[in-house]
Amino acid sequence: MKTFIKTTFFITFFLVSLVLTACSEKESETSMVVNIPRYSKVTAIENLDSSANVFKIENRGLYKIGVVEDLNEMVYSIKNSVYAYSVNKSKGENFNNNSIIIIKDGKKKELKGFYSALDLRLSPSGDKLAYRTFKKDSLDSAEGLKIYNIKDKKQMVLNSKVMVSGNLYWWLDSDRIMYYGAVEGKKNSDNIYVYDFTKNKEEIYLEDTKGYCMFLTPINNSVFFLGREGDESRIYYYDIQSKETRSIDSNVEEIYKATADLESGDIFFLGAEEDRQLALYRFSSKSLKIDRLTYDFPKRLDLQSELALDDQGNIYFSGIENEEVQDKKDVFMYDKKERAINLISTHEGKYNVYSSDRW
Repeated sequence: MKTFIKTTFFITFFLVSLVLTACSEKESETSMVVNIPRYSKVTAIENLDSSANVFKIENRGLYKIGVVEDLNEMVYSIKNSVYAYSVNKSKGENFNNNSIIIIKDGKKKELKGFYSALDLRLSPSGDKLAYRTFKKDSLDSAEGLKIYNIKDKKQMVLNSKVMVSGNLYWWLDSDRIMYYGAVEGKKNSDNIYVYDFTKNKEEIYLEDTKGYCMFLTPINNSVFFLGREGDESRIYYYDIQSKETRSIDSNVEEIYKATADLESGDIFFLGAEEDRQLALYRFSSKSLKIDRLTYDFPKRLDLQSELALDDQGNIYFSGIENEEVQDKKDVFMYDKKERAINLISTHEGKYNVYSSDRW
């Protein structure tokens, strides 16, 4: 399994990732006012056959607030009144054929000109959208990372030769985006970089990623990442204050999704140990310790689920408790105060969860 993962990484890094530049996308815009649900800090989307139910999550419950198009994924900012999501057009073998819908100031814009767009990430100010695209339904048709300027309504071209590895990119703040990659043909150029849009300049943020970086997420300008050397994977934390990279004691070998609580300094993530069982974990940037939060309940976590964070530091995710029902999931909450997992959905469905201002 490890050999397969390692081989997949090489293919993704050297064949799939492209130079960090943005090509023109086809786009359309309408001046019509769009009636959208009144999204809450944490939202659950239940996909149906051709539409999706929208639920706000409050007081340990789901409350229906509207119906939207069939979504692939969504990012939004209540504070900045910006909503971006991908809309499925057809199913593919590897990816769904989709387009990106952006709603800002009562106007709806559609970005297309690609087969599939994935891993949407909205900047904290809501004026830039990062995503990656594929030209057709195949892994080797990747077109790389793109940045769309929502405010100026145009694609941005970055002064960079770095090939970004997969979806390893996150916003540090409204003007800086972090990513891991390398310059083609240049030795020892695989680093974590930061691009500053105010200076139109790229800089190395962290040189030593302890082998190949397989996952990263920033928190308060520090970096939590998974490095792999040979068949060994280890978790590290780069402290921006001390400029030190510290190895974190853990049996986790894979990390798939993460979200950061900037106030507490905690990072919650979906990961797996050698037994490949998916679980929810919490990393504390203060104690530098990792705690496993889920075991037998729910029986299985959804690998496709996002992690959503509310204002109290509680975490929401989807999982499967009734394994006899195919493709049906429930919404669960990790209660930070009680340190317990709670089932909060009243019926099974094709759920995903999202939170406002997730970068």
